[in-house]
Amino acid sequence: MAIPIVESLWKPTEAIDITRNDGNIGTPIVLLVIAAVLSAISGAILTFVLPKKEIFAKVPLNPGIVAALSFVGVLVGGLLLGLYLMMVMRALNTRSTYFAGVATVAHTAMPASLGFLIFSILSLGQLPGMIVGGIIALIFLALSAGTLYNATREFFETDMITALVGVSAFTASIALLAVLISMKGITFIKPTMPTVPTAPSL
Repeated sequence: MAIPIVESLWKPTEAIDITRNDGNIGTPIVLLVIAAVLSAISGAILTFVLPKKEIFAKVPLNPGIVAALSFVGVLVGGLLLGLYLMMVMRALNTRSTYFAGVATVAHTAMPASLGFLIFSILSLGQLPGMIVGGIIALIFLALSAGTLYNATREFFETDMITALVGVSAFTASIALLAVLISMKGITFIKPTMPTVPTAPSL
């Protein structure tokens, strides 16, 4: 079983070819585990960067807890997203398998997790490091976006238009879910924010 770890971080096209030719679902799962580890390290580092303000009073910022949640979130989330992507592509009448879904998500997660790690490390250098890290992270996020489309087209063995429609439907639904979760999170932490006292009326 060939695992294209280095290629998946910087040369996703080569990594996709290796994984597709291998055909073993263990390969994308290993890549997901690596992405989860990188995300866990990033999350733990960011706990030392985020300000300890009252609005985070209900949100635990213990490095161990954040690392564990990040690892489980990426790993389990990647497996579930692979299943969801398979269902989306099946609705488009493509050759859909769970291997294709997980492999697509895993190859997409690898560059993003590395960019997130670089950003978190450079953020320890305060504002200058955060700016440089943000630029580097954007480069890797763009690489992940391109990988999502290319991996969908290759693993599901479909044409460019169908892959584009599938990726658009997939990302739009995930973005909508993220917005809904964010709104719920804002509602959760809002009661902890300090209130500004009003002047007594005369």
